[in-house]
Amino acid sequence: MEPISRRHLLTGACALLVLNGIQTPTAVANTAVKKLPNGRISVNLKKVKELSKVGGSVKVGNVKGRPVAIARTGSSSYLAFSLSCPHQGVTVSRTEDGWRCEAHGSEFESTGELVFGPATTGLQKLPMKINRGVAVIG
Repeated sequence: MEPISRRHLLTGACALLVLNGIQTPTAVANTAVKKLPNGRISVNLKKVKELSKVGGSVKVGNVKGRPVAIARTGSSSYLAFSLSCPHQGVTVSRTEDGWRCEAHGSEFESTGELVFGPATTGLQKLPMKINRGVAVIG
């Protein structure tokens, strides 16, 4: 067996980091999300099982090239936020309790509020309009 070069090792490590940072919506969410003009998306909230309970949140796609999530904050209230860490822009990953930046360890509530840093603010809230159970983000 030939030894692995440093270049191949670093290339493989970088590929794993990139793939780890990419999260796809669940299969249910994929059928609930539609791309709209101007980089916006629409989400049928009733078709996303992670949003069936207050406190649930899920990545739903990209708005203008930025990964976004929706959180259910009340019986009929939701909010949308960017999944780019405010510290250095790394995409955060879903955890059991919220969201975490794997690059530097910032943690966020399921609603995007900051738990602890190095980030100094929560995840950026995004404009969202809801009409008859369909949210339009962007």
